[in-house]
Amino acid sequence: MSSEEVRVMSPLSKRLAVCGVTHVTATLAEREPLQISGEELAHANTVLASIPHVTESTIVSTCNRIEFYLVLRRDQEPIDVVEEFYRRFRGVDLEPNRSLFETRKSTHAAEHLFRVAAGMNSMVVGETQILGQLKDAYASACAVKSAGKVIHRLFHQAFRVGKQVRSDTELGKGACSVSSAAVELLKSKISLHERPVILFVGVNQMVKLAAARCGRIHHSTFLFANRTVDKAVEFARHFEAAGFGLQRLPELLVRADVVITCTSSPKPIITRNMIEFAAVHRGHRKLMVMDLAIPRDVDYPRGERTNVLVLDLEDIRTFVRDQQARRTESFPQAEEIIRQKLDEYNYWWRHVREEPLYNGHGDEIGSIVDSELSSVIGDCPPELREQLNLVARRIAERVARTSGGSAL
Repeated sequence: MSSEEVRVMSPLSKRLAVCGVTHVTATLAEREPLQISGEELAHANTVLASIPHVTESTIVSTCNRIEFYLVLRRDQEPIDVVEEFYRRFRGVDLEPNRSLFETRKSTHAAEHLFRVAAGMNSMVVGETQILGQLKDAYASACAVKSAGKVIHRLFHQAFRVGKQVRSDTELGKGACSVSSAAVELLKSKISLHERPVILFVGVNQMVKLAAARCGRIHHSTFLFANRTVDKAVEFARHFEAAGFGLQRLPELLVRADVVITCTSSPKPIITRNMIEFAAVHRGHRKLMVMDLAIPRDVDYPRGERTNVLVLDLEDIRTFVRDQQARRTESFPQAEEIIRQKLDEYNYWWRHVREEPLYNGHGDEIGSIVDSELSSVIGDCPPELREQLNLVARRIAERVARTSGGSAL
């Protein structure tokens, strides 16, 4: 990090930060209550953006990480913002889990995102899916206008890093996604000559990748199930298979030899009773269930029956740990690409931070707006209060952007 980059412009100037929990810092069980589903992401970005002094923000939520990219006042700690977010968004007290979160600031935050985009921080090193997930996260933040100039530049630079690392190094070669690793793990436990019936639960990118990977298992039969039947039928059509609603799960579990499930349900959708029912009606046939969801879709204790094997993301983590040595040999090349892109980003940031919105003068505008708003906001309902705070912040930002350095 260059000394120029970290130079403090003003006690109240802005800086980039990321605060998050990942598969490295927390177990699957610890991450489950913190997870933010794709359906919740837009609202979550809105809530995060309404917290005072959050100038820009984007939430990245995947099966292996929940990270909050923030542009904040320098005197504000990112973990305090994240704690306030969970209190507002989910009514959860984060205090017992604060130690699970890691925080990086300024250029370290940018470097972290570039490493994530390159797949270097993934559970499956070099995975390709993370780049699409970052693009989805960024698009969600753009849709609710919580991303601004710094976030725009940061993420687009990260996309360039991810693309170049995969094209110029060996890091992205071979099976590089959680879905592909899950299928490889399953294939290591079943015979390719058994013509397995494979049931996919959920309609999303993770299931699509897993199904495409399973297509290489000869003579397998696919079934798809989803909460909305029409979506399941339409999805199944791409694989010349049949689609069903979730109410058919008990009988589908009897038919299937392998189940791959990944939904955004906050509660298990494959219950202990369902698996017990299937086990009784399957006779000696073995059932393997791969749970790729977080929170987990399957509620069934391990080792309950010898003919039922339930695997989840922790098993994939163990499976891939010993297979990634070859990919890590490409790290020096990837690090060099990241260093070059980081220099470009820091050069750009040195110019941007002279603007009122980021050098601290914008905070004075924000203080004036907050002061005027405080006289009326206390009588408003919580939802309206949240919207008023967001509108007020956007007005302050627009004034800061157009006022120039001499306005205050």
